[in-house]
Amino acid sequence: MDLHVPVGLLLIFLTGGYSLKCYTCTPDLMGRCEAKVEMCGVGYSKCQSTTIEQSIGGSKVSVTTKQCAPACEPAGEPITTHCCDTDLCNAAGIVLYMQCWE
Repeated sequence: MDLHVPVGLLLIFLTGGYSLKCYTCTPDLMGRCEAKVEMCGVGYSKCQSTTIEQSIGGSKVSVTTKQCAPACEPAGEPITTHCCDTDLCNAAGIVLYMQCWE
């Protein structure tokens, strides 16, 4: 009797079919959003927070999004990207809103 178990199947049994959990949030036009917990799909191994800062007239506007990501690529100014790889690690700044100041 052949008892070979495919490595992928064995990994699922040992990890319990683990999926990363991240906060997800996409702001509305007013910069508000409600963060939700999402189970990341296959191939998504990072939690990502992306903040875009832009000057408009005399004001500075900052908008943050959160999502599951397959990889983390730094974007450069005016976009700041932070990634992590543990459950709900992208919680910083979870109360999201558009910040305007002069």
